[in-house]
Amino acid sequence: MSLNYGNKLLRRLACKVLGVEKAKKIWSRIEIIGDIAVIRKSPNISMAEIRKIAEELINEITYVKSVWCAASEVKGTFRLREYVHLAGQRKSETIYVEHGCKFKLDITKVYISPALNYEHKRIANTVKPSETIVNMFAGIGLFSIIIAKTVKHVKIYSIDINPYAYKYMVENVMLNKVENYVIPILGDAAEVITEKLVGVADRVLMPLPELAISYLKYAILSMKNKGFLHAYLFIRSIGKRESLEKAHKIYARELEKYVKDYELIFSRVVRSVGPRKYQVVLDYCVKK
Repeated sequence: MSLNYGNKLLRRLACKVLGVEKAKKIWSRIEIIGDIAVIRKSPNISMAEIRKIAEELINEITYVKSVWCAASEVKGTFRLREYVHLAGQRKSETIYVEHGCKFKLDITKVYISPALNYEHKRIANTVKPSETIVNMFAGIGLFSIIIAKTVKHVKIYSIDINPYAYKYMVENVMLNKVENYVIPILGDAAEVITEKLVGVADRVLMPLPELAISYLKYAILSMKNKGFLHAYLFIRSIGKRESLEKAHKIYARELEKYVKDYELIFSRVVRSVGPRKYQVVLDYCVKK
C-alpha cells in the first residue's frame, strides 16, 4: 500500500465513523508494516474513537491482522514509541517486505519507518561493488541487507545498541541469505568503531538524526582516507529548500573540525515530521 493511499483511506474511514468535522482532527497518517497497521494518536481524538476506526480498517484491508495506535512520539535510546492495541489479533511481531527483502520485527521493541523505503534503495544504488561500509545505527538491518542484496561483494559492519534490534538483525541476515556480507554487531557505535573499526570504511551511514552531529567524529574515524558519508538530520525551517540549506550549513561547520576537504554531492528532504520540521539527508564525499 502506498503512503498516499493509506492516508486517504484513514481519512475516509474517519469520516465514516466520526463524521467530517471530527475526522479533520485526526492525523491522516497510517503505516502498514507486514500484516500490522499503525495509526498515530491525535491529541483531539479519544482512544475509543480511534478504536472504532481500527475496527473498520480490519474489515477494509483483509491482510491486516492487527491494528495498533502509536500513542507517543519516538523517544529513548532505542527510539521506541508507546503502543496501544486497537483491533484484530493482539500481535506485535510481523514480517515486513521491502525491495524484495524480508524483515522480521516486533513494532514494540524496535524502530522502523516505512517512510524510509525510498532512501533504503537510493543508498543501495550509490554503493559500488566490493565497498566496505559501516552502518552506525542499523536497527533490524534494512539499509545493510538491501545494500547486500543489491550490490556484489560488499562488506557491511551493521551496528546497533538495541539488543532486540540486534537479535532481529541476525535473524534477518540469515532470512535474506547475506551472512557473507553483513556483519551484525551489538553495541554503541562510538565504542565499536573506536575498538574495532578504525579506518576500514569506504562509506558510512548515519541514519539516526539525533546522533548525526555528536557521533560525526566516530563516523570519520571509521573511514579510510577518502570516503562517502550519508547523514540524516532533523531540521526546523520555514520550508523544504531552506531546510536543506540550513542543514548543510550546520553540518559543514561540524565536518570542518574533522576533515581536510568535503563536498556535498546530494541532499534531499526525506519527509516532514512536524510543523516546520523536516528530516533531511546529506551525502558527502570527504577527505581526511
